[in-house]
Amino acid sequence: MKEMELPQWMKEKILEKIQNKYLGAKALEYIKLVEKEDGSLIVKETFDKMENHALMFTVLACVNYAQRLLRGESLED
Repeated sequence: MKEMELPQWMKEKILEKIQNKYLGAKALEYIKLVEKEDGSLIVKETFDKMENHALMFTVLACVNYAQRLLRGESLED
């Protein structure tokens, strides 16, 4: 499996939805796209700082937004 950064367009769309831009940008550092052997893409997070609750919840929100964008869904819902 091959890990890669989120595309810039995806990061921009996600940051539009996140109120705290600094926290959102920090959260995106923990999120990657992974290309599986069959060529499909999945979203992966590598966050392990569970004591930082604000960042943890922002990472989870960003993962959700990235998954929705990957499936071609709107973030406006």
